[in-house]
Amino acid sequence: MSAPLLASFRAIPKLALALALAGCAAIPFGVPKATPGHPIITSGYFNLPDGASQPYRLYPADGKIKAVVLALHGYTDSRDGWEILARYLNPHGIEIYAPDLSSFGASKNRGYWPGTNVLVNEARDKAIILRARYPTTPLYIMGESMGGAIGLLLGTSPNPPPVNGYVLSAPAVWGGTAMNPLFKETLRVANFFAPGKRLTGQSAHIKASDNLAALIAFSDDPLTIHAPRIDNIAGLVKLMGQAQAACAHFNQKALILYGGKDELVPKEAMRACWRAIPAQAPVTLAFYPPDYHLIPRDLERAVPNADILAFLEQRGLPSSAPSLATVFLAPN
Repeated sequence: MSAPLLASFRAIPKLALALALAGCAAIPFGVPKATPGHPIITSGYFNLPDGASQPYRLYPADGKIKAVVLALHGYTDSRDGWEILARYLNPHGIEIYAPDLSSFGASKNRGYWPGTNVLVNEARDKAIILRARYPTTPLYIMGESMGGAIGLLLGTSPNPPPVNGYVLSAPAVWGGTAMNPLFKETLRVANFFAPGKRLTGQSAHIKASDNLAALIAFSDDPLTIHAPRIDNIAGLVKLMGQAQAACAHFNQKALILYGGKDELVPKEAMRACWRAIPAQAPVTLAFYPPDYHLIPRDLERAVPNADILAFLEQRGLPSSAPSLATVFLAPN
């Protein structure tokens, strides 16, 4: 998720309806255009069964490909959100396909929520395409924030994609019973009266990462959405609630990461998810006390990124993050 979006998203429960609407701007969505110093890099397109043609950015592996990753970005983010992690993984033989998800980046329906089913089904179709392209290479789905929530839903769907595992970084599970009822009611009323209004989020201060350079690059990226529609945020909240409920049925090989300084997904929401995961599930939980929401981009990213590489290489995590996860889950 973006820093501006995080601000507007967390501000909603603190505002009366009038204030929420006063902080909106009826700005039309346009086609993103490259700017000096900020090119739009398109490596190809996923042509999907539902008729969508979604651009992706390929972060190619150096040398022999050891694993392929389908990377699902966070809310208001784009294919460019994986650049920092790719610089670390590519030299180790990890090939990354990072598409713009429906409603984001340069997708044709930019800014208009497609629905949970579309996001999940299109991600599955992309994985199927990559499996056919790389029939014998380990294939993983990696998701950050909203993309991590989509990963949870993929793994619990009746027909999960043909992948070897999941890497879910700070999955967006702040929904359902884990969300403040006042927030949901305020958003419901705002969505009823003004679904097309766009939240600027300028009144709240949320720290998505301690990497200022990464946040500036995100903000300046022409693919970033800075002011999402209210109905788009309502769609995200529904998706997060579905992802929270999916935790109790998630039984896939996975690495799930969470940062101790995450200011978007509350600790109790993540605890609820982790505690609900079946005890026998082949899931590795990893907790990183110094990290924020955008874990692979944080200044303290070295430890979690090394753990991600280890998981993709099918070896044990080198850090103490799983032990710290046990402490994180212990009753207070």
